[in-house]
Amino acid sequence: MNRLSDLKRMILLLLAGILSACSHDDLTETRPSGNGEPLVLTATMADATTDTRATPDNSWEGTETVIVEVIDNYDDTTTPDWTQAKRGIYTAGTDGKLTFTSGEQSSWLSDNETKFVRAWHYGNNSEERSDSWSVQTNQTGDNYAKSDLLFAQGRVSGGQEIALKFYHQVAKVVVHVRNVGPVYESDDVSVTIGDINNIVMNGTVSTDDMDGNYFNWTQGNTMGTITAYSLGPQPLASDGNETSLASFAALVIPQTVKENEYYLVINNRREYSCYASKDIVWNAGHSYTYEVTITKESGVWVNSVIVSPWTEQDGGSLETE
Repeated sequence: MNRLSDLKRMILLLLAGILSACSHDDLTETRPSGNGEPLVLTATMADATTDTRATPDNSWEGTETVIVEVIDNYDDTTTPDWTQAKRGIYTAGTDGKLTFTSGEQSSWLSDNETKFVRAWHYGNNSEERSDSWSVQTNQTGDNYAKSDLLFAQGRVSGGQEIALKFYHQVAKVVVHVRNVGPVYESDDVSVTIGDINNIVMNGTVSTDDMDGNYFNWTQGNTMGTITAYSLGPQPLASDGNETSLASFAALVIPQTVKENEYYLVINNRREYSCYASKDIVWNAGHSYTYEVTITKESGVWVNSVIVSPWTEQDGGSLETE
């Protein structure tokens, strides 16, 4: 009787060991090493500088498409293999949240995992990655924001929120027309960037060729001029008590306007053209502000030129946290 009980006890212990081993193997195969939570992406934009909500004014309208690529388990001692990256499509909300809409969504695999993330926003809301980009010839209305190109990249570890900074990869040209001279009190003023198709309109970029946070552009062969976007009357930086008759902005491919080339044309029943007295360089992520006076004698007099980061707080970036 005792022998039978001992035998049953041994069988039960053996079965318990087998079941325990099976249970352990199952956990190691299926349980994620981390918390399995999807990446959290939120965006904080600078305050808009005009009444228009759009990326050139550092605000999300709430409909922008953001392409996000993520390399999981990134080892920063190796060259990143972006062919293995997960690519997802997100929408940027006015509240700063990036909402996943389609594609592949990365999740945290472990508490000490490092991810390498990069992201693009094309002004035309493209969901396809491209190394080529063109600005709009007529930037009135929505075409102004459609000319923008933004890029961000960064590494993050330990299940943290992804904190990216988006940098404008094009340049911004702002023109303030003073309310004096032959255009005084006129309501029929417009601005064109360039003259007789001398402005580069397209180019290509590569993440393998960057200067800090900015792409080094290879300029394309498409030349043109740009009809600038109206900002309405704006206060002048040179004199806070003076407001412009009209102000305009345009987004341009980074480039150099050669000496003696016309780069600004103010239109008001006739054309007033301004040529470059020396080479003018428009760099990515920078804003170039021109305060101009129209005169009968010489056409256009440039009172001041202000070169500054696109946004003041962080050297031209649109921040995501």
